[in-house]
Amino acid sequence: MTRQAANAIDRRAWAVTRTRETNGAYNDDGEWVPGSPVATTIKAVVQPVKGNQLLDMPEGKRTEAGWMCWSRSELACDDKAGTFDRIVSKGITYKVVFAWPREEGGFYRAALGRMA
Repeated sequence: MTRQAANAIDRRAWAVTRTRETNGAYNDDGEWVPGSPVATTIKAVVQPVKGNQLLDMPEGKRTEAGWMCWSRSELACDDKAGTFDRIVSKGITYKVVFAWPREEGGFYRAALGRMA
């Protein structure tokens, strides 16, 4: 099934923009310099979520997620660091609220929440 899913993504995906924050670092003066956003064009499928697709994610995230995204490119969300990927598809900006890496199938799945 996972190979079939990856093949379906390849056939159905369109270009979207993924923006990811880079890690910050200390400069030579010992001051913290926050990371900056890096935008990359990736291919992905973004669709409205179906009820059963959210069952394997934490309950608090379910209310925010309204769309699902599948891509062969990495999709990430780090709650501890407070960072997340942003996806812009067809003029709408979403944030990754939960991600399921599917390394064995060569694709990533993520739940998205629409940003204002």
